[in-house]
Amino acid sequence: MNESRKPKRGRPQKLDADKTLSVAMHAYWKDDPADVSLNAVCTLADVSKPALYRQFGGEDPFVAAVLEKYAQTVLSEIFEILQRKAPLQETLDALIHFATKDPKMETGCVFYKMRAGKHRLGPKSRAVVENITSAAINAFESYLVECRDIGALAGSQTPELLAQYLFEQIGLALTQRAAGEDPAQIRAVLTLAFAVFRKT
Repeated sequence: MNESRKPKRGRPQKLDADKTLSVAMHAYWKDDPADVSLNAVCTLADVSKPALYRQFGGEDPFVAAVLEKYAQTVLSEIFEILQRKAPLQETLDALIHFATKDPKMETGCVFYKMRAGKHRLGPKSRAVVENITSAAINAFESYLVECRDIGALAGSQTPELLAQYLFEQIGLALTQRAAGEDPAQIRAVLTLAFAVFRKT
């Protein structure tokens, strides 16, 4: 009597971590992260939930890993703009372009979306959000200190306060873009907001 083969249960247990993170990142990018369940990510990535938990240790560390990947692959562009040490106007123009014209940011920013809903995140994910926030503001402040030291920065506000302002203005522009507002209008408002940095 021939033994019948037992059917395979579930999906393959091998998990491509980088692919899974990329799938989740783009899902969060396209929609509000709060509307993207872990089950939906597993379906999109064609992985089982137990396999994802084994690989990453749970939903919270998985989301934290997605944020870290996003910072390395996307937000790094902002740091690169600052590291060029270009004149202030050129740097501001590059940041405005990133926030209002870069095709990647058409549906907003995963980081700012996560930051806006950080009350829904676990401790590991919240810690990554705070780390990225601190790193970005510190990078803005360092650049603005250099601008101040060469006399290129307008006004009497401290670079620390201006760095926080710059960080929040970019976030607002990206949030408006994700909401489908007119990019030209967003650009005009952001250009006006950045006028505080420039000497007349």
